[in-house]
Amino acid sequence: MTWERPPQGPSDWSRRYRDQDTPWDVGGPHPELARRLASRDLAPLRPGENALVPGAGRGYDAVALARAGWSVTALDFADGTRGEATGELERLGGRFLEVDALTYDGGPYDLVFDHTFFCAIAPTERPRWGQAMERVVADDGRLVMLVFPGGKPREAGGPPFAMDLDDVRAVLPPDFELVRDEPAAATLARREWRESWAVFQRRAAGHGG
Repeated sequence: MTWERPPQGPSDWSRRYRDQDTPWDVGGPHPELARRLASRDLAPLRPGENALVPGAGRGYDAVALARAGWSVTALDFADGTRGEATGELERLGGRFLEVDALTYDGGPYDLVFDHTFFCAIAPTERPRWGQAMERVVADDGRLVMLVFPGGKPREAGGPPFAMDLDDVRAVLPPDFELVRDEPAAATLARREWRESWAVFQRRAAGHGG
């Protein structure tokens, strides 16, 4: 899938959501997330664990995580993202905050789930994304990413901007260890670029490495 007119800047994201002009919107949780939740692969390790979904859009992934037992906070700065899914999130005990995820300083969170947030921001903003992950991911917490669009030529621009795990590693602190990198088994047919599932584990302070 190609976004024919990629949004340019916060006001354009908001306008596109208000106008329902959102070709990137999946209309539900990503199928790979749904598959991992159904298999308990991404279940909370302990009762009460919390999760953060930055750049959550209309909140479908956040709702899926909340249904699986996570205490979820979803973030998006675009007007027009609040709707039926975010209402369900709040009924499940979660919350939706209209804030810029790159400046958010809440948490820490046991899980951060990134689905098209990293690839939606300009590459020049990626160091700020790394700083945000340093703030919000708890010691021993997990950063889980759907890595997309894999294999897209960088000169094609975006969003979605080309990305791979080297781009992610380049901006994460060294205490984030890649523990899983797998092709997504349940992909979106309308996406023309590769999707994969990556998990980073953050080492607790004092664990060495």
